[in-house]
Amino acid sequence: MSGLPGQETVGADAVRSALGEACPGVRVAGIRGLDAGFTSRQWVADTDEGPLLVKTPVRDPDPEHLRRLIATTRRAAEGGVPVVRFRGFVPRSAALGAPVLVQEYQEGTPADAAWEAMDSSQRLRFATDLGRLVGRIHACSGPWFGDVLGAEKYPDIRMFLHALVDSRLGEAPEDLTSVGRVGLAAAMHRAVDTVPSDAAPSLTHGDLWRQNVVLRAGRIACLLDFEHGGYADRFLDFGKLDEHIFNGFPDGRAAFLAAYDEACPLPDGWESRVRLGHAIHALSMSVYFLRWTPKWAPQYVRELEQWLSTEP
Repeated sequence: MSGLPGQETVGADAVRSALGEACPGVRVAGIRGLDAGFTSRQWVADTDEGPLLVKTPVRDPDPEHLRRLIATTRRAAEGGVPVVRFRGFVPRSAALGAPVLVQEYQEGTPADAAWEAMDSSQRLRFATDLGRLVGRIHACSGPWFGDVLGAEKYPDIRMFLHALVDSRLGEAPEDLTSVGRVGLAAAMHRAVDTVPSDAAPSLTHGDLWRQNVVLRAGRIACLLDFEHGGYADRFLDFGKLDEHIFNGFPDGRAAFLAAYDEACPLPDGWESRVRLGHAIHALSMSVYFLRWTPKWAPQYVRELEQWLSTEP
């Protein structure tokens, strides 16, 4: 049974043993690997309690990362968002030598796989449904800015955003943009200082694109993978949303925003916060892809350059 590219092969017997560690007593009829995701290995186990998804990380082996994923997902469920339920968690599996998370397996079709076959009315319905669900996520307020478990806390939105920008810039090369790292930092911190200081922390997903949306009978059945979520500026989520959904389907953005606004009203000046969210997303993706897949980084650098050209 093969793993992710560049990773050693993991056999079915090892996965079976890891599942037994996380969910003692579950009887397994079969296990198959999934070619899904970039940050974890995943398998589907057919069990006497239904299909279960077994996953183990390959990039971030810290078990606290999965604890945050569980807590963030459960917080979204409290807000009426359809999410997976977790069945077991082992901080370090003896069988796999890494954390193991077991959750229910969601039958359905990823929206990314269904997208090309959807007509305009189906896409508009998808945009409306997604707007409603993202609004429900963002309507879940938090007691601080930072991760849901509270290991990292910031008392206000500007301190949170300044720290986020500094963290991303710390990973960036000096010549990432034409103004250098110092010039980019100055522009981004000026933009952060325009964000209303009394903005409340909202639960965010952190990875909103069609691949993390499961459809059944053409409707959204589940939102997956809250591993990058937390209590943050809600408009950070718009960076990936606009890039992966609405840049290629601009007609759906108005339907999305109307449904979103009903679930979580848009404040005055929200457009400027979306623009900042786009810039932070471009910065984050630039440094991410420079590390993992450099050929994808230039498009995000161009977006940063475009943003810089519009900033005072």
